[in-house]
Amino acid sequence: MIRIRFSTFLSERIGDISSVEVSATTVGASLRELTNRYPELVRLVWIKEDAVSPMLAVFLNDQLIEPGQLGTSVKPGDEIDLLAAVSGGM
Repeated sequence: MIRIRFSTFLSERIGDISSVEVSATTVGASLRELTNRYPELVRLVWIKEDAVSPMLAVFLNDQLIEPGQLGTSVKPGDEIDLLAAVSGGM
């Protein structure tokens, strides 16, 4: 199983659940399984069918997954973190 962990930004919308386990073969398929299970997250995770919202940063085992890398393979024991993207400036 793949564990997906997420911050309060997402967890508060699904009853304060902070992680779920999914069975998938890619990062994108893992996120799709998450949003199929919790449809209230669809608008927060996806901006279109195959693109993650720029408001989120996706990490696979602590490595940033760029927008074009949703096809990256995952294996049992991997962890995906969804974090609110931080932006700022002066």
